[in-house]
Amino acid sequence: PGPSRLARLPLARVKALVKADPDVTVASQEAVFVLARAAELFVETISKDAYVYAQQGKRKTLQRKDLDNAIEAIDEFAFLE
Repeated sequence: PGPSRLARLPLARVKALVKADPDVTVASQEAVFVLARAAELFVETISKDAYVYAQQGKRKTLQRKDLDNAIEAIDEFAFLE
């Protein structure tokens, strides 16, 4: 499988987002792939941490307040405040 099979996010969409930045003129396929994987890992991490707060509220569905609680409680997400 090629690099596009290893990423779950559509690489064409990620590349379009990267190129939307006026400071970016060229983005290699490898850079786009790494950004896509990083975004996937970020979403996976924050959703797992937020799910802990949903479970504390005896829910299986994440809500905005669960994400907010994870952002407040975990130092790695301080840049999102």
